[in-house]
Amino acid sequence: MGPIERILIGVALVAALLGLRLATRRFRLPPPPLLLPVVAVVFWSVLGNMSRPAGVQWLGAVDELATAYALIALLAWLALECPEALGWWRPVAKILRDLLSLGLSALATVLVLQRLANLNLVGLVTTSAVLTAVIGLAAQESLKDLFAGIELQLDPPFREGDWISVGVESGTVESLHLMSTRLRRTDGSTVNLPNNTVADNPMQRINQYDPVGNRFQISLGYEIPPARARQLLLRVMADNPLVLQEPPPEVWISAYDDSLVRYELLASQQGASEGARLRLRSELLEQIWYALERQGWELPYPVRELKRRQTRRDPAHPTGVDASLTAELLRRSWLFAQLDPDQVSRLAPEVRCLRFGSGETIVGEGEEGDALFQVVDGQVEVFKADGSPLGRSVAVLGRDQIFGEMTVCTGEPRTATVRSRGECVLLEVERDDFLPLVEDDAGVLDALAAIVGQRRSELEKLSSPDAARRQTSILERMRQLFGIEVA
Repeated sequence: MGPIERILIGVALVAALLGLRLATRRFRLPPPPLLLPVVAVVFWSVLGNMSRPAGVQWLGAVDELATAYALIALLAWLALECPEALGWWRPVAKILRDLLSLGLSALATVLVLQRLANLNLVGLVTTSAVLTAVIGLAAQESLKDLFAGIELQLDPPFREGDWISVGVESGTVESLHLMSTRLRRTDGSTVNLPNNTVADNPMQRINQYDPVGNRFQISLGYEIPPARARQLLLRVMADNPLVLQEPPPEVWISAYDDSLVRYELLASQQGASEGARLRLRSELLEQIWYALERQGWELPYPVRELKRRQTRRDPAHPTGVDASLTAELLRRSWLFAQLDPDQVSRLAPEVRCLRFGSGETIVGEGEEGDALFQVVDGQVEVFKADGSPLGRSVAVLGRDQIFGEMTVCTGEPRTATVRSRGECVLLEVERDDFLPLVEDDAGVLDALAAIVGQRRSELEKLSSPDAARRQTSILERMRQLFGIEVA
């Protein structure tokens, strides 16, 4: 065969290989090896017609070895990788594929060199017993890691992306190599653990696709009834969008200590990384603190103290908002600014001032409610359900803005979820707080219905007739809620 013919055949083989690679991409199959076959074709095309001087006949081994290695790579792709992608059988461990290719390549090397270069590699290896013993003793630890890596591949106790803890090391599995396993720690650094260490030590593993139980403890005082404490803790966990509702969160009474009751909490989340679990735990502990404060409860302190330590409240603490300041704050909003100042002053002592931590759910979409809220400090974010854990953000409300007024006026369920955006202080006005005003003057309902109806009409851009009907509907509903009969 002439050199031109060999080159044309080589070009045709390379083109066929590229076409096969494009076809596998279309059918979503693993791509065939490209480098080794191309190198083999080049050697075959170039060295096939070269005359070899006496004494250098072994140059033919280069051509045949390249061809053998290329055929082994193509055979491994065709016999192992393609059937796995088609689902014909379970995937073969990568380390086994590598060892099989290495063994076949070694066998091909021995046969080709013995035939073309007259090198008896088998005899060389079998007669070097002392050298073999020295190498074996020196490579004991490496061989342990190698066989441990084979064991981990054959019966994998974890997969890439899982979180594992082995001895004093823990992290997310980045990769499993022939000799070591690489983990990424919470701080972002990586560590390579010898496979022998991974295989021989007890392992804790969390699958990245399964719900992860986040378990931690908190202690509360004896002045809090256990049933109410468990109810509060369960509510805080259920309101957090990152806590899975299936399996549901749980709270157990763990122990009665000298000055406190110890509770065990379990919240399930999606995500195996240690950082994600620490962030959720920190967020829940922060939200529990604010929930306790709103109920007037505190975390326990040692009963050995003879005098309770007096701590200065920070300026943003809700207890710093008295009735006179509450009335002033209420008049800043669009709702109460249009009521009679005396009526607002009478309402102020009944209003509660609450503080929420970052990310807490203040009201939930679809819930029943009887209170409206006014932002005193900070911001809240409004979400509409869209199937995602957090929902779709539709608005951010700042100081002096009000939400929840339609629930108070009409009794309808909440139309959106509102969560705190950072720490915030709110005024809570319940429906019953308006009762003394309504009993003295039923015209308060007319004023509230007119203010709320006008506000909703402006937001929804209703025409004048529709706005009037909306106002009438709100007034009728308020009269029903407050038990006012029209003569």
